[in-house]
Amino acid sequence: MKNVGEFAPRDLTPCASAHLDWVRALAAWAVMWGHVRGIFFVDIRQVPHAGFLLKGVYFLTGFGHQAVLVFFVLSGFLISSAILKRRASGTWSWRDYAIDRSSRLYVVLIPGLLFGLLWDKAGSVWFASTGLYSHPLQAFGDAVAKSQMTLPIFLGNLFFLQTIVCPTFGSNGPLWSLANEFWYYVLFPVGLSAGLAWARNSVRRAIACTIVVVCLAVFLRDSVLMGFLIWLAGCALMIAYSCLRLARRGSRILYVALSALGLAACLIAARTGQFSVLGSDYAVGGSFGLFLFGVIQTGPASPPRSYAKMGHLFAGFSYSLYVLHFPLLLFLRAWIAPSERWQPDATHLLRGLMLGAAALAFAWIVALFTENKTHVVRNWMRNVIPPLSQGAALPLRS
Repeated sequence: MKNVGEFAPRDLTPCASAHLDWVRALAAWAVMWGHVRGIFFVDIRQVPHAGFLLKGVYFLTGFGHQAVLVFFVLSGFLISSAILKRRASGTWSWRDYAIDRSSRLYVVLIPGLLFGLLWDKAGSVWFASTGLYSHPLQAFGDAVAKSQMTLPIFLGNLFFLQTIVCPTFGSNGPLWSLANEFWYYVLFPVGLSAGLAWARNSVRRAIACTIVVVCLAVFLRDSVLMGFLIWLAGCALMIAYSCLRLARRGSRILYVALSALGLAACLIAARTGQFSVLGSDYAVGGSFGLFLFGVIQTGPASPPRSYAKMGHLFAGFSYSLYVLHFPLLLFLRAWIAPSERWQPDATHLLRGLMLGAAALAFAWIVALFTENKTHVVRNWMRNVIPPLSQGAALPLRS
């Protein structure tokens, strides 16, 4: 195997890219539908005579946290691959990397914070009597949305400091994972630079990068650092995908089947609370990485056009859906069901489906003008931000 600085990750096939699009979209849907159920419907223990199908619905809509772990693994896979490809080709620079990552994050985060402020402010004024904004939201911890709508908290979330020095802004609890993502984007290339510098006996550069890594580790909360191990599982997946191939169709099918069983066991353990080690975040993240290793090697050379097109469509607003949905759903709850959560009868389940569809439509429309314009913002930033001088760029290259 080549030196890490020369290692070029394997390109994804069109079919593998389509599979990843569907995984990303389904993970965002899992988070959103879980919140629809939690915001609008009573807990399963409050449902008299819950049948098998209803228990299944509640069970399947309870994987929101595990879906975020899926995002971490996907992020580790894609970001580490992009970094190592640029290092191998000699085109790596901190400027371009910072532009790529910040444009991706901010093109959705800024509208998300503003829309969250709009929904939360309107809901706390128009529906103050419901208490949904002035008291902890049932089934979602002890945070109070109204007390978290301050300028310092807004700015803290804008600079990815939520859960580290401030809470998430307003009612938008899902924003917690964006802070994790941002700091993983910083930690990985700095840590990689430190490792390469030590390997090449570039002592001054190695010491400088190591000091930065240590300072970041001290600054970040333990929960952020622990999640980085799950993110690194995506990096391990990238290396495995680049170096190992399941050549035979039978071996691919067998591997996917066995890894799917392992992932299912971890997910069931996570939902039931039994076998705590098997249901831990590390077990779920690791088992998903093992499962995805097989998935991205299956399928024809070119996927069915409808499969790839629909996956690309849904993945194209998955980030927007994740950032935008919660404040909107809480506003709709304060408006439509202010007094108490619903029993999951047929009528209310249909209403829940309609509310989820409304959140999907809202995210898709906003994404047309934000997430889908990421490349425009990225190109503008490249034109506005000047390249680093040669002297400043030297320490950043492989």
